[in-house]
Amino acid sequence: MKKISETSAFLEIANQVQMKLGGIGLDHHRKERPDGDYIIFEATAPSPFIFNAVADINKALDDDNHYKDRLVVSKRKSKPTSRLALPEVKLFRREVSESLTVDQNTFGDDFLERYTPSVSNLEELVVSNANCIVYGRRGAGKSSLLGYAMHQVKRSGNRHCWVAMQTFNGRKDPQVLASVLSEIVNAIGLVGGNATEAESLRSSLDTIGEGDLSKTQVREKISRLTPRIRRLVSSIASPQKTFTIFIDDLHLLAFDLQPEFLSGIYAIARGNSTYIKASGIEQLSNPWDSAKNLGFQAPHDAQTLKLDYNLTMPHKSLEHIEGILDAHAKFCGLPNIRYLIEDAALSRLILVAAAVPRDALSLFSQGISKALIKGQKNITVTAINAAAAEASQTKMQEIQNDLPTDDNTIHSLLEKVKNFCIIEKRTNSFLLKINPSDRNFETMQKLVALRLIHTLHEGITRSRAGEGYQALMLDFGFYVGIRAARSVKIFPSDLSQLLAKDLRRLPVFESSI
Repeated sequence: MKKISETSAFLEIANQVQMKLGGIGLDHHRKERPDGDYIIFEATAPSPFIFNAVADINKALDDDNHYKDRLVVSKRKSKPTSRLALPEVKLFRREVSESLTVDQNTFGDDFLERYTPSVSNLEELVVSNANCIVYGRRGAGKSSLLGYAMHQVKRSGNRHCWVAMQTFNGRKDPQVLASVLSEIVNAIGLVGGNATEAESLRSSLDTIGEGDLSKTQVREKISRLTPRIRRLVSSIASPQKTFTIFIDDLHLLAFDLQPEFLSGIYAIARGNSTYIKASGIEQLSNPWDSAKNLGFQAPHDAQTLKLDYNLTMPHKSLEHIEGILDAHAKFCGLPNIRYLIEDAALSRLILVAAAVPRDALSLFSQGISKALIKGQKNITVTAINAAAAEASQTKMQEIQNDLPTDDNTIHSLLEKVKNFCIIEKRTNSFLLKINPSDRNFETMQKLVALRLIHTLHEGITRSRAGEGYQALMLDFGFYVGIRAARSVKIFPSDLSQLLAKDLRRLPVFESSI
């Protein structure tokens, strides 16, 4: 009966550890000892996350359980038949999947311990007592940087409110301001402000936000409530205890509405120990309307923090993305990310992702799937290429999320660039004359923002003095791994620093929309 009891307890504990890890079970075995059996859970490089998971299960065991205080986490002794099939890799893929969408709840209290600093070390600036707008393409780390600031605010005992603008995607009406102000006053009521006044203001703002009013009526009603909202803010904000309003993905609002929206938020924050931290895609953001004198005017009203350097800093981008991947890998019980990927494939990953962290994480995870299907021991260049081809389809779908209205010029120019690179010139990179007043140039910048075109160099001269060109690269997903485009010459072929003489040899793209 004792053996049956011990076997039953062994299976139950293994199941509990698996549940603790979200359904992913660690390799484990029973070890017989003269003083009693132990359960050994194995990991390639045991991490605090795994130690704590097993420790929590041990604490919950009854004192009369045979395995109480006999659960051990140990480094894997035998060489795995397939590294990519390890339970730790399954944990890694789950963690990566959960981190692809960052918001105020991402990672919880261990966010700061797992956070990887930005390439340009913008962390000190984003936590300063100042307004700021963080710019970067999708997946560049905008929300992560705001998340870093938010967790620092919490750690210091200050108050905050987080507004996810995805809720208001594509809105053009001024009622948006009333709805966001309602979220802010509600948050103030929850963190110690006058709950009665907060509820009264929230009710009034909700009525405006949901009412059938003219634009003039909306603006007048909000204007009348602004002094009351300022007083409510000042009840919880002071030089010693500040209040921070985080506005994530400002660009999802209609372009023309953004200055008025920011102006309305600024009206309750300015001079009130309250700071605004916003994020957005630069090419789709419009923080300041000079004609109406509305919004955030940089650098007077807000600092501009730019995250996205594309492939203009390849070595720093490699270090940054490898650091992010390493942090996830070590958290899940792996020694580092190079344990799973060939060196050449890691370099290709950075090029394919165009140094966008979230794209690199997603492609890495998909690369694991591709490599497993082919029975490969590590992630190879072929696996990354195959993942890139599928990722381009996702990017095309995301266009509708970042552009509230269908813009045929985007699709038209993209098709012309694809034809130019793949069919005519058979090279993935090209030069574009810098001309901000040209509609073609403006639309190309939107393609850059949407991660369908990537910047290799912000400005380079060819032969004529004063005539500058951008060096750009068509996204890998449009030609790598696709039979019809295999003859396309890839430039750059590695992460070496790009030389001006090589960039000048690229073909010049000239096309009107």
